[in-house]
Amino acid sequence: MAAMFCVAACLWGCGQKQTAPLTEGAENLPPGAKPSEPPLDQQIDQQLDPLTKEDVALYLKVMRAAAERVKSPTVADQAALEGARKILAARTTGRIPTPDDVKTLALANLVAISMDQIVAEDRKLDGRSYRGIAEAVEAVIPNPVLAGASGSGNAAAATDPDHALTPLEKRLSAVNAANHKFLAPYRRDIQDLIAVVRNPANLPK
Repeated sequence: MAAMFCVAACLWGCGQKQTAPLTEGAENLPPGAKPSEPPLDQQIDQQLDPLTKEDVALYLKVMRAAAERVKSPTVADQAALEGARKILAARTTGRIPTPDDVKTLALANLVAISMDQIVAEDRKLDGRSYRGIAEAVEAVIPNPVLAGASGSGNAAAATDPDHALTPLEKRLSAVNAANHKFLAPYRRDIQDLIAVVRNPANLPK
């Protein structure tokens, strides 16, 4: 089931900035020269600037609406989940999923554990910007439902890497530490929302 649902990853990335491969244009470089890397903000979805009150207000507004919709799904949401259940049930017959099946599974995955993405799209929000905020929040406040989530949730705790940090890793380390402190007053509310919107138990079986 997990393999079939991984197709939804393409939807999470829809609308992201497209960046050229790191090696593109390398044939025109002088001997020994290395191709330049894209800007840091094009190497990762997560917002690389510290979160603001406006960012958190937007995240909470979308996640609250998403949590309510998970609890009271629309007819279309229910149809997507039921369609996915039928496709998964057909596995026992050896049936190969069609392109339409893949789309149904991807939509069901969004309904089940990424409803905030649907809400953000419905509200005409910039998808990449919202995802950047959501990933920044959830990078330091883990999903309490998932096994192994830290009891303290100190995702910003420092570790000693076995290699020199890259510019991106340095930037992430600093911004995560700042966000961890900044989000402390919102922590319980965010965890409660994540437990509803990101709950794997919502996935069709």
